[in-house]
Amino acid sequence: MKQSGAKLHLSWRDQDEIIRLWNELNEFPASSPLEALDHCLRVLSRQIGAVNAMWVGAFREKSGAGSEGHDLLCGWRPRVCVPLNLTGEWQLAHEMAMDAVRNNDMDPQTVALVNGAGENRCHLREDLVSDREWKQSRIFREVLTPLDVGHRLMCAAATSPKAESYLIFDRELDARGFGARERDLLAFFLRGSALFHRELLQWHGILNAMHPLSPRERDVLRLLLTGASEKEIAHALGLTPATTHQYVAAILRNFAAHSRAELMAQWLRRLAPPSVPAPTDPAPTD
Repeated sequence: MKQSGAKLHLSWRDQDEIIRLWNELNEFPASSPLEALDHCLRVLSRQIGAVNAMWVGAFREKSGAGSEGHDLLCGWRPRVCVPLNLTGEWQLAHEMAMDAVRNNDMDPQTVALVNGAGENRCHLREDLVSDREWKQSRIFREVLTPLDVGHRLMCAAATSPKAESYLIFDRELDARGFGARERDLLAFFLRGSALFHRELLQWHGILNAMHPLSPRERDVLRLLLTGASEKEIAHALGLTPATTHQYVAAILRNFAAHSRAELMAQWLRRLAPPSVPAPTDPAPTD
């Protein structure tokens, strides 16, 4: 169900709040994507009345291309999941959900959303899946119900043909389900948040990288994007200079960058005037 061209069930205040959120996210530095994500999930959860939320970064694996008829997710796989409120119960539910992915046993709402890959989209659950099918799914009964999750609203940002960013919001079992206003509010948010989703995926090594980054590599990357020297990074993270250099070199290789400046340009390229040509001879690696 495309939202573009359709009438939005939003007030001017709703739209102003989303525009304010876009501006706030733009103020976060490239080195603080998780702080930006936390702020985004909290603001949107408050606006749509969700009790919890999460972000999922997904990648379409080559192995799925030849088996789409049997693969419910058509080759798409979650690479990282970041919840707003991390609890022991949520962690257990997440592990069960990942087992379901590996066993090709996904909930029907997720399957329907992923099968629409290729464009920004936001749907009410009942637009995709009937109440009966939803409540009979094993994921609803065994994973979501113990968490008191009865209603789920999901939106997807199609960042590239092989990488997508999902925002997922939940309400309790006895709560009113999400409606057209909440759906349209998320759809409106997607219109101006392309850079936000791109940087989240890139930060985790899902976009423009050969493989996902490890937690320690993300620690080093965060400091690299602040302009810190390798000596400063080593001191901040309690690493030896040699180990720090190895991490930096691995990050540069992963992003096919020949220098720190070239790596940072993948985040900050939007700030360069279009008339400035890309350098032909990159500076040597630090």
